[in-house]
Amino acid sequence: GNRCDMFTTVFQTVKSLTDHISIEFKTDGIHMQVMDNSKVSIVELYLPVAWFDKYECEQNVVLGLNANIMYKILNTREKMQKIEFVYETKKTDTLSIHFTGENKDEYDKFFQMPLIDLEMEQMCIPDIEYVAEFSVASNIFANLINQLKLFGETMDIFCSEEKIMLTANSQDSGQMAVEMKIDDLDSFAIDEGETLKISFSLNYMQQICSCNKIAKEVEIKLSENYPLSVIYDLGEEASMKFYLAPKMNDTDE
Repeated sequence: GNRCDMFTTVFQTVKSLTDHISIEFKTDGIHMQVMDNSKVSIVELYLPVAWFDKYECEQNVVLGLNANIMYKILNTREKMQKIEFVYETKKTDTLSIHFTGENKDEYDKFFQMPLIDLEMEQMCIPDIEYVAEFSVASNIFANLINQLKLFGETMDIFCSEEKIMLTANSQDSGQMAVEMKIDDLDSFAIDEGETLKISFSLNYMQQICSCNKIAKEVEIKLSENYPLSVIYDLGEEASMKFYLAPKMNDTDE
C-alpha cells in the first residue's frame, strides 16, 4: 500500500510540471526523465526491480503517457488496492492498469490508458562535484518552502560552514528569513572555507517539495551556477531526483 501511495504522489508532482511523460520499462526497472514545460527543472525517477512486489519485463519499451490521465487513474485507487501495469506488444496503443485488493468493500477497477507518440530526447545530466550538501526532514523543509512562498517568488539560499539561511522577500510582503542551524540537520557538508549564495524560484521549489510524503528525508546539493539537486530516497535504491536551474540575478553582468 505504501509504495502504491508513493507512486501516486510521484505522478501528482509530475503532472504539475509537465503534460506528457515518457516512461522506460527496462529489464532492470522503471526509468523516467521529465523536463518541465518551461525547461527550468528536470525530474528523474528510478524504480529498480527490487522495489516492486513483482516485475517482469521481457524487452525494453518506452511509453508516452499523458501525466494528467495517469494521475486521474491513480487517484481512483482505494487505500488497500494494489496496482498492476500490463503492456503487451501486440496491443501497443494502450497500457492496462488494474487495481485489485482483498477488501470486499473495495471493487476491482480496470483501465485502458491511451498511449501517445512522444519524441523525447533523454538529457544527459553531468556528474558535478557539489560544494555543499545537506539532508533535512522532508516535511519540515516543505513547510519552510510553503511559508517562504508567501513572502516572495524567489528564495535566496546562503550556505557557510556555520549556517544555512533561506530568505524570501518582496516589495509588498516584506522579508522572511529562516536560519537552519547545522547541528539540527540530519547531515551537512561544505567545502572548507566556502560560502554560497544562490537564488531559486519558489514556485518550482514548492512543486518539488509537494511530494515530501514519499520520503522522510530530503537531500539537497548546491553549487554556484549549477542546478540545485533535490533527492528523495524511496528505499531499495529507488530514487526521485529533481534538478532546478538557478535564477540569474538581473544585477549580474
